[in-house]
Amino acid sequence: MKRSSGLSVVIVILVAASGCASHKTASTPTSAAVGVASGCDPVRDHDAILMMSGTFDVDFEFEETRALAEGYELHETHQSGGSEVVIVLEESPSAISLQHVLLIAREGGPALPMKHWRQDWVFEDTSLLEFRGNRVWEHRTLSADEARCTWSQAVYQVDDGPRYESFGRFTYRTDGRAVWTSEETWRPLPRREYTKRDDYDVLIATNRHVIGKDGWTHEQDNQKWVLAEQHALVEERGLNTYRRVSLEDAEVARDFLVETGPFWADVRDEWQSQLASSELVLVRDKVKGTRLHLRLFMNAEEMSAAKPRTRRAYISDTIGRYVEPLDRLP
Repeated sequence: MKRSSGLSVVIVILVAASGCASHKTASTPTSAAVGVASGCDPVRDHDAILMMSGTFDVDFEFEETRALAEGYELHETHQSGGSEVVIVLEESPSAISLQHVLLIAREGGPALPMKHWRQDWVFEDTSLLEFRGNRVWEHRTLSADEARCTWSQAVYQVDDGPRYESFGRFTYRTDGRAVWTSEETWRPLPRREYTKRDDYDVLIATNRHVIGKDGWTHEQDNQKWVLAEQHALVEERGLNTYRRVSLEDAEVARDFLVETGPFWADVRDEWQSQLASSELVLVRDKVKGTRLHLRLFMNAEEMSAAKPRTRRAYISDTIGRYVEPLDRLP
């Protein structure tokens, strides 16, 4: 199968050897399966998704553009950036998993790798996990007609827990760029704000990924929504720009995922099991004052070298403390 870089080959081989599966699967697209949808080209879409892998300089910008609540004052524009390596964890004709790894520059030595977010793509996916607010996620089933010729995108936190998921179609511009546009998507507060603000509960977003040979952008049209009062505070524009470059320390990211691969493969499997336990799932922010990603990050290297049974028992116990199946919305 076609892959976008040598980095991808190493990681795909590692995952295959570990027996790890993607968080879900879909049928392999065929011309007969998609012939009823005008302009449907899953092979072209698949190749566009793979173009989001590689090495990038990244800029993040979020600007509140219009107040929607009386008396609301726009916050300052948020800008940040860095270097990322985006590696193909798993790939089939109908499913792709991309792991982002940040490279943090250090004086006098190689960059420090840090596991970042992950995005999983599935063709004609009929099973979504959607955020409902108050740290609760709910399973949603799409009809075959709703899912026809669409790709779902599931985004995961740095601890591989859920963040948001939606679905949409690809279109193509005259300049050859691919554009995937999501349905309206509920998301938790972003990392840039969840420790600083408590005046809204949900980020309601429409996401667009615009992909070309020189890189890609993640464009967002957002509203910051208050659940109790059922109103929006403000509109926000987001633009994350990934410019394709050569990164001297890219091998550091690959080595990091090879070394900790067994651990994170088991983490993904455990999340799949935990999230399948109920139609509604609560994921706690902290347990005994500590966030889950800190517990996992501190032990990733040690547990990757541990016996599989020991590693899986630790992961199951640790994640299980943060997850609670529910029988109704709180």
